[in-house]
Amino acid sequence: MFLQGQKVGKYEIIRSLGSGGFGSVFLAKDTWLDIKVAIKVPHKQSQELFKLLKEPRLQAALNHPNIVRMISAEKEDKTFFMVMEYVRGKTMEKILQKEKVLDIEQAIDYTKQLCAGVDHAHKNKIIHRDLRPSNIMISEEGTVKITDFGTSAWLQNVPYASTRIGSPPYMAPEQFQGKATFSSDVYSIGCIFYEMIIGRPPIFDPDPFKILEKAQEGKITPPRLKNTRIPREVDEIIMKCLALKIEDRYKRPSEIIRALSEIKGEKHRKSEIEDILGRIRARDKATAVLCWNCRRPLPLRAKLCPYCGESV
Repeated sequence: MFLQGQKVGKYEIIRSLGSGGFGSVFLAKDTWLDIKVAIKVPHKQSQELFKLLKEPRLQAALNHPNIVRMISAEKEDKTFFMVMEYVRGKTMEKILQKEKVLDIEQAIDYTKQLCAGVDHAHKNKIIHRDLRPSNIMISEEGTVKITDFGTSAWLQNVPYASTRIGSPPYMAPEQFQGKATFSSDVYSIGCIFYEMIIGRPPIFDPDPFKILEKAQEGKITPPRLKNTRIPREVDEIIMKCLALKIEDRYKRPSEIIRALSEIKGEKHRKSEIEDILGRIRARDKATAVLCWNCRRPLPLRAKLCPYCGESV
């Protein structure tokens, strides 16, 4: 464990950023580059080096604006730690604790960014397995940054990751059975999206087995039934993410982005068409009045026909 002001190699510890089940995170200064970084120290330091290197190697394989960048993995005075990009902002968990719920536009924006990061990981054959609000940073500029790949796994030449691991309120049913696949992350995205607009995950119970039981029985209340202001299209997207059967969910996070973009796109195209039709109707209305005598079109608000001179 590091202390404030402690020097660890070229890094100077500034303060603690928090601690979780797998490690503690500190804000530090790289005294060589004169930049702030986040240092993560795993709790289990007695593991073999190749096991400690699993998380940083997974995260270092990813290069995406919506994923916290892994800078290096180092060992100093027998203490192994990871050096990562420091994100100035708050976790989504902290934001939801304060705001309770987010407006639809904000939730859609965060979901699309989250999907972009997860889709990049999936393209690199990596599943996160622990997507939840506390593992999602929101920068001061509003950029979503996925972090904590400690439970992630490479899915190369295997159909699923067999270890039963994750956070129960955000775990897909198959994840409870030790069969996590890319679709399990899609389910977690649906849980997070649901929580952003309702204020809590779709199934919340202190007993993880009851969460699994309710999910298998299809006891997920569509968000629109809890808040009728939620657009029907958003409700359908979330419920498709939360489908019990893997084959009924979106195949890739990019499909969720496309579906959310089409909602806005359809509204945009509809408003454009209505505007054009409105202008056509206005033009037709302006030219539809004919002179009773010569049957020629009259100018707007004309009192005399410019062609025959008759009063109108």
